[in-house]
Amino acid sequence: MLPAVLFGGLVAALAALLIAFTLTSRLADRQFDLARLSERQSAAVTRITTLIDAGAPPPALLAALDETAALIRAEQRLTSADELEAARVTAELIRLDQLRRLALAPQERKAVRRLATGIEQREAREVDQARARLVGLHNRATVLATLLAALVLACAGAGAWLLAKRNRQLHDEVIVRTRQVEAVDASRRLFFAKTSHELRTPVQAIRAQAEIALADPGLPVAELRETLDHVLAGTVSLGHRIDELLGLASADNGQLQLRREATDLTEVIATARDECAALARSVECTLAFEAPDQPVPLRADARWLRQALIAVIENGLKFSPMGGQLGISLSLTGDRATIIVTDHGPGVVESDLPRIFDAFYQAEAGRSRGGNGLGLALARWVVEQHGGAIRAANLVAGGCAVTIVLPLEAAA
Repeated sequence: MLPAVLFGGLVAALAALLIAFTLTSRLADRQFDLARLSERQSAAVTRITTLIDAGAPPPALLAALDETAALIRAEQRLTSADELEAARVTAELIRLDQLRRLALAPQERKAVRRLATGIEQREAREVDQARARLVGLHNRATVLATLLAALVLACAGAGAWLLAKRNRQLHDEVIVRTRQVEAVDASRRLFFAKTSHELRTPVQAIRAQAEIALADPGLPVAELRETLDHVLAGTVSLGHRIDELLGLASADNGQLQLRREATDLTEVIATARDECAALARSVECTLAFEAPDQPVPLRADARWLRQALIAVIENGLKFSPMGGQLGISLSLTGDRATIIVTDHGPGVVESDLPRIFDAFYQAEAGRSRGGNGLGLALARWVVEQHGGAIRAANLVAGGCAVTIVLPLEAAA
C-alpha cells in the first residue's frame, strides 16, 4: 500500500512540475518577445534622436515615429492581460504622440530633443529590465527542468521497483498455485485409488456371498437368510459410500450445500441407526440408542446430518468385536445437543486421534479393516457446517467415543 501511495505522490508531483514548466516556458517565450520589442523600440528611439540632432526633414522623422508607434502597439497586444504593463505602454504611446506634435514645429527642436532623450532613457531601462526578467525566467525554467528530469527518473525507478515487486508477488503466487494444483492432483489420484478400493471391497463381498449361496442348491433356508443379510449389509454399506462420494462431488470448495429445514434430531439419529442395522447384524453387534422422551427440534439438513451419523456409526461397527454393542446417546445441555457414539473395540492410537477426521487419513487398524478415510471427514464437514464440533477420545475401559456437539440455536 505504501509503495503505491509513494508512486502516486511522485506521479502527482511530476504532473505539477510539468504544468509549472509549461507555464514558465510560455512566460519565457512571451518575455523573449517583449525583450526583442524593447530592444527594437530602443533602437527606433535612438534613431529618432539621431534624426533630430541631424536636423532631418519632417517626413523622415515622421516615418521613424510611425515605426516606433507600430512597435509600441505590438507590445501593447502582448501586455493587454497585465493592467500595469498595459498602462505603461499606453503612457509610451501618449509620449510618442507628444513627440510627433512637437516634431512638426521647427521652433520646438530643443523640447523635442529633451522629450526624445527621456523616452530613449526609459526604453534603455526597459530593455535592461526585460533582459533581467528573461534571465530570471531562464534560471527558473532550468531549475524546473532539472527537477522534472529528476522526478522522471524517480518515477521510472519507482515504477520499475513496483513492477519488479509485483513480478515477485506473481512469481510467488504462481509457485503457490502450482503447489496447490500439484496437491489437488495428488489428492485426486489418492481419491480415485482409495475410492476404487472402497467400492471394490463391498462389491467383492456381495459377489462372494451370492456365489456361495448359488453354489449349493440345497443350502438351508436359515443359511440363505444369513447370506442375504450379509448381501443386504454390503449393499447398504456400498450405498452409503456412494452417498459420501456424491456429497464430496457436490461440495463447492469443501463447503457442502445444506438445505436447513425444521426436523427432529431424535428422528434423524433413529433413522441413521436403522440404516446401519443390516451392517450391525452382519458383524453380530447390537445397537443401543438412548434419547430424551421429547423431540429435539432444530433446523438442519436432515439428509446430510443423517449421513454424518451413519459414517460415525459404521466406523464404530467396523471396530466393534463380534457379539458386542455399540452405544448411541443423545442428551441436552442448555442450547446444545450432544451425541455420543461409543464402541468397545481396541480404541485409537493416541497419536492418530487428532487426524482421524482428516480426509483420506487412516490409522493402521483402519487400513486393515477397509475404508477410504472419507466417512469421518465428511462427518466433520457436515457437523461444522451446522455450527457444531466433533471429537474422538479413547475410553478408560477400552473402546472409543466420538462426540458430536450441535448448538441448537446456531443450527436454527
